[in-house]
This record gives sequence, C-alpha cells and structure tokens, in this order.
Amino acid sequence: MDKIKKAQMSMINCLAPKRSDRVLILCDKNTLELAQAFFEAAEGLNVETILVELPVGSHHGDEPPTLVADAMIHSDVIIAPTTFSITYTNATRAALARGARVATMPGLTMDMLIKGGLLADYVKIARNIRKFGKKFQRAKEVQVKTSLGTDITFSIQGRRWILDDNGLCHKRGFITNLPAGKVFIAPQEKSANGRIVIDGAFMDRSEENVEITVKDGLATEIKGNADAESLMDRGKCARTICEFGIGMNPMSKVIGNILEDQKALGTVHFGFGDNSTFGGEVKCDIHVDGMVLDPDVFIDGKEIIKKGKLILKL
Repeated sequence: MDKIKKAQMSMINCLAPKRSDRVLILCDKNTLELAQAFFEAAEGLNVETILVELPVGSHHGDEPPTLVADAMIHSDVIIAPTTFSITYTNATRAALARGARVATMPGLTMDMLIKGGLLADYVKIARNIRKFGKKFQRAKEVQVKTSLGTDITFSIQGRRWILDDNGLCHKRGFITNLPAGKVFIAPQEKSANGRIVIDGAFMDRSEENVEITVKDGLATEIKGNADAESLMDRGKCARTICEFGIGMNPMSKVIGNILEDQKALGTVHFGFGDNSTFGGEVKCDIHVDGMVLDPDVFIDGKEIIKKGKLILKL
C-alpha cells in the first residue's frame, strides 16, 4: 500500500473528514514529505485543504507562529506531522475549544506511516482499552518497578484514565496522537515519590539511561544525558510528573521513537510538564515523555504487567 493510500486510510479512520471541512496540515522541513502525502490524500477526498510549513520548533510544546495559530482556530480538521509536538500548546487548546478535530504525529516517519502501529487492529485495541477503563477508572494508586531500579508510587485518585482506544477523532473538540493505542492519566501532582530509570527514548534520545529521583511529584535530581539534565533548569513545571501511560498496541514496536514506542504493548511512559489538556493542573509550554521498558506495574496492589508483559485478563 503506497504512502498516499495509507495516509488517506488513516484520515478516514481517525478524522472522518467531510466535504464541508476545512483541513489544515502542519509540518516543518523535516516532515514535508509526510505532509505532502496527507495533502494529496485529502485532495483525493475532495476536501478544502491547506498545507503550512512551520519553522522547526525547539522543543515539544513550542507555540506555533501567531498566523498559524489563527489558521488553526478557523480549521475543522488539523493534521500535524511535525518534528516537535504541538499537542500541549495554547494554539491547539484554542482550536479544540472552537471545535477542531486534531491529530498530532510528532516524530512520525514514512516507515511508521506505511508499516508501523497504524496498521493495528484498532477495533480489538478499542475493546481491550475500554475494558481496562471499566476496571480501573476508580483506582487510587499506581506502583511501577523494574530490575534497573525504577520504584515509584503515585496517587491517581480523582483522576480519569484517558482511553486512546482507537484513534477515532470524529467529534468536535477531540484530539488524538497517532499511531494510537494507549491509556494514560494525570497523577495527582504532588503524590509521586521514588525513582525512575528511563531506559527507552527520552527527549528524542535513547542512547543512555536517565535516572530521575522524584519527591512530592517533582524531579529533584536527574542523571543522564545533557538534554535530560537540562530539565532541572527549566523551572518547576518541567520537573513535574504530569503523565503516566501504558502502551496497548501490539503492532507498535520499540524503535527509539517516542511516538511509536509509547503505544507498544506492555511498555509504560512518564511525562513531565503540561497536563492541562487531560485532567491535570499543570499548564506551561513544555511536555516531554520518557519510556520505561519491561516494567512491573501494580494498580491498587494488583499486578497487571509483569516484566513488560500484560498479564491482565481483559
């Protein structure tokens, strides 16, 4: 299946564009080929489409230019295969408030478009994720441990799991991150205590492990590469654990790309920074994720993942 057909299938399944929709495709110089595939796919669906090439941002959560932000609030569908994520930006929040349907794809590659997690059986994934939601929507506490030294506990009481069940984004004001297939939640901001050893991708790098000491929801020490350690200089927001997620997509593989990796079945990831779009209290211009591989995960004392294998019966 060629890239245009794959892009068109993804658009139809995820966003269900109508002929009356105004479609905005955002990219940068690193992702122009991907954006052109989506542009041609949209043209084949006979919808009004504009492609805008942005400057490459400096980090996830970097705001797009004002002219682009204005275009976003006047769009019905926004597709964003960009180098850095625009998910946690004021521009995206404003577009969602006006009813836009948004699909962000930071770091998407052509291989991922053609043969990655986008090829999964999303009907089955949706069924499993919804069963997970029914079991744990009222859960209170999560613990994550690994053989490398991760041992962290945090409260999720009063917070709701976000069920990224199949990437369907058909309703006004909905947003998804493709490829889809994870569950995630905003922990109570001051509740996390312990240690995290990131042994997968973190801040778009995966060369070495990053060790993070956490007290009362804040990273108090970060050891690893220079980019990771620089979070300590970005202020309180950048050091706040804002997200915990579990991969539920059996077709996604750990390839060193956070977009694909965090959907891989049995992996978990922690986010630092903004969580205001999914039930948290932290609002700022940064959000970065780090992967933890082969974890043991306990929810209210019940083990659901053992050494990276989902053992929960759904």
